[in-house]
Amino acid sequence: MKNKIALVISDYYKDITNGLTDGFNSELNKNFDVSFYYVTGAWEILYKINSLTKHYDKFVAVGAVVKGETDHYEYISSGVTNGLVNLTIHKDIYISNCVLNVHHIEDATNRSSKNNKNKGIESAKAINNLFS
Repeated sequence: MKNKIALVISDYYKDITNGLTDGFNSELNKNFDVSFYYVTGAWEILYKINSLTKHYDKFVAVGAVVKGETDHYEYISSGVTNGLVNLTIHKDIYISNCVLNVHHIEDATNRSSKNNKNKGIESAKAINNLFS
């Protein structure tokens, strides 16, 4: 029987999250059954994962938060990271954090491109090592 994984993907920076998702899919062991769920932003990833914990115990959070001219970046980055940690602990689930928190969009592009720095690939490797 295949392990089930839910990818919860923010489509706010669609080019970035598509690159991360492609990297993840290219590296993931084929013994996994992956379902895809899309949300509008990184903040919404938390709610969606929480709503799916009755059906899954393995998740990948995919998104990007890019620093702008306001403090919004600080609050969202911290809130999402802390929320993922809290969900992991309180719901007894595994969440691979593939939400990029960067100062420049170029950094996100570099970490989601078809190269060995793709964080989606790293996320899949972690899951392969833990659950295969």
